[in-house]
This record gives sequence, C-alpha cells and structure tokens, in this order.
Amino acid sequence: MRILVTGGAGFIGSHLTARLVDRGHDVFVLDNLSTGTMKNLSHIQCRQNLKVLRADIRRIPRSFLRRLRRIDGVCHLAAMTSVQESVKNPVPTTEVNLIGTLRVLEAARKLRAHRIVYGSSAAVYGTPRGFPITEDADMSPISPYGSSKAASELYCKAFEQNHGIEAISLRYFNVYGPRQASGQYSGVISIFARKLLRRLPLPIFGDGTQSRDFVFVADAIDGTIAALEKESLQSRRFNIASGKETTILEVAKMMQEIAEASSDFIFKPPRKGDVRRSVANVARAQDELGFRPATDLRDGLSATIQWFAHKK
Repeated sequence: MRILVTGGAGFIGSHLTARLVDRGHDVFVLDNLSTGTMKNLSHIQCRQNLKVLRADIRRIPRSFLRRLRRIDGVCHLAAMTSVQESVKNPVPTTEVNLIGTLRVLEAARKLRAHRIVYGSSAAVYGTPRGFPITEDADMSPISPYGSSKAASELYCKAFEQNHGIEAISLRYFNVYGPRQASGQYSGVISIFARKLLRRLPLPIFGDGTQSRDFVFVADAIDGTIAALEKESLQSRRFNIASGKETTILEVAKMMQEIAEASSDFIFKPPRKGDVRRSVANVARAQDELGFRPATDLRDGLSATIQWFAHKK
C-alpha cells in the first residue's frame, strides 16, 4: 500500500514508519520536525520505499500532493500533545490539532485515500463515570488538548459520511517507550527516566495515587497497523491501551528499582487538565483488530530506561 504518515518522525510516528517500511509499504512521511527528528528515522532513511517531506500539516504543499497523486491510507499522528501547554496556550494547540486535521482530511480526499487512521487520545473522555473506560463512554474532555482531539474525531466522522473515506480513531492511552521526548511537558515515564539517570529528584504532581494505563509503543504500533491494514472493520473508535491500571507512585518505585537509583520524590500541586484515574477496556480492539498488548510494564520500563541511558 501507499501510506501517508503525518508526524512520522516523532515518537509514535517513527516507530510506525519503520514498521510499515519493513512490511514493504511505500511510506510518505510529512513532518515539520518541531518535535520529531530525522534521528528517529536514521536507521531506515536510505530505504527506497520511504520518502520524507518537511512541512506543516496546516500548509501542505500542493506540489507534494501532485507528486503523490494517490494514496491508499493515511495515518495522521502529527499533533501538539501536551495537556499542560494546551491549558497555558490553547490557540496553537487548536490550530495544529484541529485545523491541521482538517487540512489532512482534505489532502486525503484529494489523494483518493480509502482510509484514514487518526491518532486520537484518551483525553477525549475527560473524567468518565465508569471504569474501565469503553469506547461508548461520553466524550467530555477537560483540557483544550482533549477538546481538540474530540473535535477532530467528529471531523473525521463527517468526512467519512460526506466523502466515503473510512475514518478510524485510535484513542491512545499513555504510550511510552524509546524515542519519547523528555522535555518539560513530556510523558511522566520519559521525565522519570531522565531524572533517575541523573540521580535527580522525581517530580510528582498530586499525591501520586492518580492512575494511568501505560502501553508500550511497540504494542501501540501493533494496533495502529491492524487499523490500517484490516480489510473490514465494524467499529470506528478503538482504545489502544494495556487495560491495566498503575499509579504514578508505583511507576516511580518500579523505575527506581530498575535504574538502581534512590532519587527522592518532590510532590507538587495537581495540574490543571490532568485526570485522576484512567484505565481502558480494550475488548473491542482485541475482537476487531486482534490487538494483544504483550509487553509487561517492567520490561517496557527497562527498555525505555536503557534507551535513555544510551542516549545520554
């Protein structure tokens, strides 16, 4: 297949791009490299079935579309992903995540794509009423980031109804693993890994008993590829998660053991936009995508810490 991957040089995107290239697909990456990097693709950048264009999804060059002519599928992962940044500066997040998605959908229509797989987020649920969270739970986001993802899902649905492009929304929970960014607004695991390797205190917002559903990036890619390649799908929304609940304190202590570090904890006030509890029901993805998250949390954390140690 000919597949366009937006954000294909980023954390999740680069893992997806590499797997698709290895599977023999012709892959076209569109990335402005604001958070992604060509280093993430260095091991495959000479492959004949990979083409990379540096461009913003809000301004996709017409020349690029003319060169592509047609595409079989689109995996749209380009986004601003920080909840906290969206709370502080909601306009840039909305412009990239919502207007950018609309531009990608228009490009998919012009390229006569059969299917678009949209990288959504568990943030669309906000604070659900029941657990584990199913795909039928209301979308009730509590951050501008979550709102931009929920609105983008609705645009995907509208394009499916009006233009016949199959639109699949993958609601990623807390994806972690090698190549994850480690800045101020990054995922908690990448922040902990960097701090532990430097023997620095671990920042914990709230009391640490808040929970998350952590899924290793390789498992998330399995679900994403299934959503791209499966010929027939009944559902259009899928939770991509481990289906297991872990508190932030449990993760911190486990990572301390793995890194053999005894960094102190620094407890800070809870952050706006953060949910208290998150754990997914993944039965729908198991039934329709054959999704089977196989990576144990300790093994995934070990692989992540090793990657950060070698990156140092």
